[in-house]
Amino acid sequence: MTKPKIVLSRCFIKPVRYDGGIVNDEFVDRLFAYVDYITPCPEEDIGLGVPRPRIIIVESEGQRRLIQPDTGRDLTEVMNDYLNKMLNELGDVDGFVLKAKSPSCGVSSAKLYRNDVVIGKTDGFFASAVKKVFPYLPLEDEGRLKNRDIRDHFLVRIFAYSDFRDLVKSATASKLVEFHSKYKYLLMTYSQKSLKELGKIVADGTMSLEEKLSRYKAIFYQAFVKRPSRRRHVNTLMHLIGQISKRLSQKERAHLIDLIEKYGRGLMDLRVIIELLRSFSLRFEEQYVLMQKYLDPYPEALNV
Repeated sequence: MTKPKIVLSRCFIKPVRYDGGIVNDEFVDRLFAYVDYITPCPEEDIGLGVPRPRIIIVESEGQRRLIQPDTGRDLTEVMNDYLNKMLNELGDVDGFVLKAKSPSCGVSSAKLYRNDVVIGKTDGFFASAVKKVFPYLPLEDEGRLKNRDIRDHFLVRIFAYSDFRDLVKSATASKLVEFHSKYKYLLMTYSQKSLKELGKIVADGTMSLEEKLSRYKAIFYQAFVKRPSRRRHVNTLMHLIGQISKRLSQKERAHLIDLIEKYGRGLMDLRVIIELLRSFSLRFEEQYVLMQKYLDPYPEALNV
């Protein structure tokens, strides 16, 4: 299986920060073994050097400018030119992990100045450009990824998108059917509308495989943009119980439903229920349940 390919701020692996430092982050360090990565540093790449005078984002006449206060340089145009070229030449990637609070990389966490006073937070120039060029790809910084729900959502997306890229490399009609089948319950959780639309594409007998893949990709990528609610997970879990319920005892089924209801109220961890469902499916040899990406959307070692 192809590893997810992500764009990672260079300062996570090399000492290229404005002060010559390197960023140490536990989650990013763990992620290295499971992804391939590209490591740009917009500030170093436009020739600012290491170490370097800091840069800030300044609001001026309704526009954001990238300014180096110590030198008075306005770096807005040179940065935008670099980002446009770099992002348009990037190729297929599955997501971005950038440096929090950075005026180039921060995701809604960079300081915004007006008249030497901080007036709020904004996206760094790199993060802002990514949102325009890759609106359906996951974009996070290491600060936001400390939140477990945000981290889970990010991982689900990069591994799903990587899985689709892997499918396209040697796609056949039957492989597309298999792919759609194993993503059924994950798609159900994220977007039932998208699940139905994708099912129609897979079943269409008039479309070429190339057209199917193109249409499937557009909807599949968009399906995972919004993080699902507990209610959606509860719905999916109840559907999964339906796959094995006839082979459960009355007490086993009641126990599972009780756990799901507790999860819905925030009193139970989702993984506990998933592992119980997996145990029953292994016992009953329910291969359709066991194949579902909903049970293992990304490597277990990253689920901490």
